[in-house]
Amino acid sequence: MKLSIATGLVMAMATTEAFAPSKINSSPQSTALFAEENSNFFPKIDGKAAATLVAASFLAFSTVGVTTMAIPAFVEPAYAAKAAKVVVEEPQLSPKEAKKAEKAKAEEAKKVEKAKAEALKQKQAAAAQREAEKRMPKEEKDLNKATSNVDLANKTLKSYEKLTSDAKAANKKALGALENANKNQVSAKKEYTAVASKLDAAKKQKMPSSAIKELSADAGKLKEVLKEKEKSLSNAQKTAASTSSQVKSAEKGIKDTKKEIKKADKALKKADKKFKGYQKNVKKQLKAQQAKLKKLQGQASTLKSQKEQETKDLADKQKTIQSEKKELEALKQL
Repeated sequence: MKLSIATGLVMAMATTEAFAPSKINSSPQSTALFAEENSNFFPKIDGKAAATLVAASFLAFSTVGVTTMAIPAFVEPAYAAKAAKVVVEEPQLSPKEAKKAEKAKAEEAKKVEKAKAEALKQKQAAAAQREAEKRMPKEEKDLNKATSNVDLANKTLKSYEKLTSDAKAANKKALGALENANKNQVSAKKEYTAVASKLDAAKKQKMPSSAIKELSADAGKLKEVLKEKEKSLSNAQKTAASTSSQVKSAEKGIKDTKKEIKKADKALKKADKKFKGYQKNVKKQLKAQQAKLKKLQGQASTLKSQKEQETKDLADKQKTIQSEKKELEALKQL
């Protein structure tokens, strides 16, 4: 508090000199702040500087308040970052828990590595398959495609057969429900018609109102029952029509799929014939190549034998020459 008051006093002096009127500046009493030696630090201020002192004091309090909240510019950034950093302490685990966590971490790492290895294996297999297909002859590709089409058509046929079986079972059930709904509707209509006839007769015969009221109530109830039965009959008819349509659709699918199977079988036979012809040509070419190789190997063997014989003859001749040379040298010594 004393620091704030002192700061306010200093700023009051500067501010009074700067903003006081000229007549105040001409008087030493307008800006002088006197303090008695035995006073309690507080100076005596004349009335002319009171307003300026209040403003300066407010400014001093505001300045001190803001300054104490800000981080000084000369504080090192590392210290400021350290002060702003939030430290979160990890929970301490027991040795048993730590060992369990480490084991779980190792197992998870193994799973990840295994998944990576499996993905790499599948990738390599796919690449090998693509490479093999590139080297595969057209006849073999056509055969594989035809075989795949036949398999797909047979699977489709089985699906349609199952669908037909399920649709027929559902249709049978729907037809049974339709028959029951029809019987219930006929029975309800018969009961309602009988009561309605009685009501009409009672009205014509001008029977007591209690009897007419009772017949009217019965007719109303039976009419509601009839409406429910008619609604049930309508729903049963729609269901039966739907299941019947599904049966027809599934049977049509079987019929169309059988046609596709015949076409696929025909294409497969054609592709198989071409592939067998290709294999026959390859075997013929292979046989011719093997015969050519065998002939070349025979010629090479003959040439090798001739060369070996020539080498042997040359060696014999060289021995003979050496022998003749020795005899000649011996004759020269005589």
